[in-house]
Amino acid sequence: MAREGISTKDRLVKTVSEMLDGSHPQHILVEDVLTASGVARGSLYHHFGDFPALIEATLVRRFTAGVDYSNAVIGDITATSTTATEFFDRMYEMSADAQHPERAHRRAERARELGMAHSNERFRALLSVEQERLTNTLVDAVNVAKEKGWIRKDLDSRAIAVFLQAYTLGRAVDDVAITKVDPQAWNNLIRAVTAPLAN
Repeated sequence: MAREGISTKDRLVKTVSEMLDGSHPQHILVEDVLTASGVARGSLYHHFGDFPALIEATLVRRFTAGVDYSNAVIGDITATSTTATEFFDRMYEMSADAQHPERAHRRAERARELGMAHSNERFRALLSVEQERLTNTLVDAVNVAKEKGWIRKDLDSRAIAVFLQAYTLGRAVDDVAITKVDPQAWNNLIRAVTAPLAN
């Protein structure tokens, strides 16, 4: 059944995104997307060229939504924190939220996207733009914190930004383990490992 009020292209992406909440991209079939969206096959190919391009565009759009949210939170923390303690406490709070066991599906999706990007140049080109935006926002936040004297200036800002993202993604290793690390123990370790960043 067609959905009113959104473009055909957006309707296709929305339909695939809803399907991705419960399925692996490889299990989503073009016929199911066309039926659920009410879009004709010709329109799909007109807007995306092929079905894999629709899947890729949807994965990037989902990642973009996460980047936009993270960037807004990071920007607010950086702009409104008045002390190093407040800055780090709020960053740890954001980190703890990203590490939460309920976010395991998002970490799995992110790991899958990275794997796809290494074997699919078209997808890599799309994803790299959004990844760069997220990393650059973190770099900017680190640089502001450095200017305020909250983070050591001898450490590379981009390396810090990538490291902060890497330990969140790294939690995906534990997400599939039989014996899982206690979330509080994981967050305590993050605090201990990142404490030397402070000036």
